[in-house]
Amino acid sequence: MEPQPDVKPAISASTTPAASIKDADDIELSTLGYQRQMPRQFSVFSLMSLSFALTCTWSGTGSSIGVSLTEASTAGTIWSLPLAGVMTAIVSAGMAELASAYPAAGAQYYWSFMVSSPKQRPFAAYVNGWMSVLGWWLGLASVCNFIASMVLASVTLWYPGYTIQHWQQWLVFVAIVWLAVAINVFASGLIPAFNEMILVLACTSLTATSITLLVCSRHHYPSRSFVFGDTTNSTGWPSDGFAFILAAANAVYAFLGTDCGAHLCEEIHNPGKNVPKVIMYPIAMGLVTAWPFAVSCMAAITDVTTVIETASGLPLIEIYYQGTGSRVGATILMALFAFCFFGCAVANGTTSSRTLWAVSRDGALPFSHYWMKVSPRYHMPVNAIVLSATVISLYGLIFLGSTTAFSAMVGATIIFLQTSCVIPQAILLYRGRDKVLPERYFNLGKYGAAINASATMWVVFLDVIYCMPVALPATKENMNYISVVTVGLVSFVFGLWFTTKKRTFVGPRVDMEMMRRRREQALHGRAQEGVDESRSDPEVGLTMAGTVGGVHGV
Repeated sequence: MEPQPDVKPAISASTTPAASIKDADDIELSTLGYQRQMPRQFSVFSLMSLSFALTCTWSGTGSSIGVSLTEASTAGTIWSLPLAGVMTAIVSAGMAELASAYPAAGAQYYWSFMVSSPKQRPFAAYVNGWMSVLGWWLGLASVCNFIASMVLASVTLWYPGYTIQHWQQWLVFVAIVWLAVAINVFASGLIPAFNEMILVLACTSLTATSITLLVCSRHHYPSRSFVFGDTTNSTGWPSDGFAFILAAANAVYAFLGTDCGAHLCEEIHNPGKNVPKVIMYPIAMGLVTAWPFAVSCMAAITDVTTVIETASGLPLIEIYYQGTGSRVGATILMALFAFCFFGCAVANGTTSSRTLWAVSRDGALPFSHYWMKVSPRYHMPVNAIVLSATVISLYGLIFLGSTTAFSAMVGATIIFLQTSCVIPQAILLYRGRDKVLPERYFNLGKYGAAINASATMWVVFLDVIYCMPVALPATKENMNYISVVTVGLVSFVFGLWFTTKKRTFVGPRVDMEMMRRRREQALHGRAQEGVDESRSDPEVGLTMAGTVGGVHGV
């Protein structure tokens, strides 16, 4: 039998002297079934910076801009962003409430366990834990693949006769993956500062790029009707409306990863209050930054057909070149963009390692006792991030055989991550929000059911859309392999459950009663067991604001 991880039982506040635990966050975590292993090194600003670097909305828009131009031209690229942003905000609002109710690094995995019926808890947590892990692996792979494309596209700009070889792109891809891992491991203590730097650099680069494109292309602006109104459909689908829906689904990629703050909640103080901020604020920041960037890119285009069919395989660099009229200018802008996107890769590595580590703490994965270890030297789960990088590097070998199959990772990323985010929300709707959820900082109140229902229906709709062919007629070359990738990975997860984990996996060890009592004490300052710990030791008592109906701001 596979060895199970040595999960320490939850610390009971009734048996632990108040003087022995000075950190209220650690008491809260202990009632959720865990003891703190990671340093709480993030501030709200630094974790928000990591979330901004990871969602990286303007970079996600730029990297996938060729797809949206093909599907619905300039107008589709611009106007799909607000739709994707609003719907992602709805999905994320449901997540923010769950993160406030259950601030544990397992996030979707842990939430699924807590909101499910006792009989279904292990299965729900197991499946959603795997969904989250696979989603983050595919997400990191997609980001590193885009960066590799940027590097090689810059070479083709200077050497038009150069033909990119698949094995060359795979080598660059692997180098980027492992460089992101190296930064996460050897500079683990500098990750908060690194992400703050990326935030500043991203905002500066975005502003400089938008201004440069608008100034350099001022003598050949296309008409406003072209920039804001052209919806030319180049997909082969007969319906322009459906083509716009494809563009909106593509735009979701630019907002992906809003759950990252929840996976690092054990590394920030007062997570029940602060993590909802980290989840919600970057969405608004992303839309505010990405929309002007998209407009400036559309205004810089002189030949949209050349952009879509560029020999470099990266439409964004062609837009930069058409806008600036200079290979030097285009290369500089591309370098800035690539470096900011590399910040996304580093943040993705940070989050994927925490996700794998958190799920492994309860034995959900094979050989969990290896992946749950936190390095005493680097204060982060080294084994988990090394496993992530190894799996991603091997997955990249698919690129050598089929670029189309490898590219399916973008859609599969959205399917796995978004679905994992709404599974606990769907369970809430089924079982009843008032029956399941404890009191919390961030309470959606009377709007909660509508938000959870809207989020669930949106993601189910996206899952269907992403399995549709992106172009007609469908051929071997443009075949949509997302359904193949998804079914294959899900089959592996279910196969593992029925062959091994169904008999051994029980999920987190949670003292439900103690968690309820601690939460009540935190919210209302009630003395527990006749002792008012918040008065005897103010550092132990949690001070959470009460919520009464309605949506409370974060």
